[in-house]
Amino acid sequence: MLAKKVGGPVALAVVTAVSGWVIGRGVEAGGKDVFRKAKAAARKRNAPCSAKGQVFDVVSHGEDGKGLALRAGDQYRVMECDGEAILVEVLGGANNPYFTSARFLASVSGFPTEEANGE
Repeated sequence: MLAKKVGGPVALAVVTAVSGWVIGRGVEAGGKDVFRKAKAAARKRNAPCSAKGQVFDVVSHGEDGKGLALRAGDQYRVMECDGEAILVEVLGGANNPYFTSARFLASVSGFPTEEANGE
């Protein structure tokens, strides 16, 4: 019945083949784009911590609300990074280490932020 609507079995085969090719190309293009974005996100997530091991001087007082209080003149060393979460050692501090955010560290010191790096 469908073959009659499109002009016979040969026309139905051509329509089916062309439709399959068009749909397949669309899915392939979309799949490549999704794969490319996922790969870029994984690369960014697994990026090495560029500030690891660096010591930063605190230039203004601040508290992160999770137990870390820094005062102007303090120094901290970056031990590890995982995205926005940063593990720091406050030099001379008794309750090391601390997890805090990159945003907090940037607000009290010269800690580099993603915006400053152009990411």
